[in-house]
Amino acid sequence: MFAGVLAATPIVVDAWVVLVAAASIVGTMLSAVLATTLHLAGRIDHQGALLGGRIDHQRDEIVLVRERVARLEALFAGRGDASRPATEPPPADE
Repeated sequence: MFAGVLAATPIVVDAWVVLVAAASIVGTMLSAVLATTLHLAGRIDHQGALLGGRIDHQRDEIVLVRERVARLEALFAGRGDASRPATEPPPADE
């Protein structure tokens, strides 16, 4: 029996070496995938923040343009007919 145990020992040691090497490879791959995922998530979050800032800026500019257009419409609405107030709509053609 002792001879059988001695003969089986190198096989067990080799199996453990293969198992540890495989676990090391799997661990390395998982850590690389996790690192890549976290890195890309950080970049996506950063790009989203930049895009959100640009969208907010564009929205503010649109509000300013609408205010200017409303002021111009109010300014030029009263110039067409001096007898009619600027807030009164033009008469409908019959």
